[in-house]
Amino acid sequence: MNESQTSAALNDSQKTLLYSPGTRVEVTQQIAQRSHVYPISVIGTVLRQERQESGSWFARNKGDRLWLDRLIIQKDDGEKVVLNLDEFSSVKVLAGSQPTAGAAPMVLPNMDRSSSLT
Repeated sequence: MNESQTSAALNDSQKTLLYSPGTRVEVTQQIAQRSHVYPISVIGTVLRQERQESGSWFARNKGDRLWLDRLIIQKDDGEKVVLNLDEFSSVKVLAGSQPTAGAAPMVLPNMDRSSSLT
């Protein structure tokens, strides 16, 4: 990872809202279908938030990869969910601290085995 790939080097359009661990949230995402939109909602507690490169070979971004903001939450039944946040995601804080503006920490799954739950 070179200097241009660190969170400090991101421009304002690449920054996001950061949610503190322990914050209870409801994440609503929209999945586009041919003739309609299928909304889904997940409620849980934030475990961690990160920015990770995808395995996409056709993306032309930093390091020829597509970088995704991910929110890892734990549902009430104990299930851990990794959500890719995009422009169609809405995060509502149910309990805990409000989000702050910033950039999610970048992680490389092959260097940090704890960064990937899947």
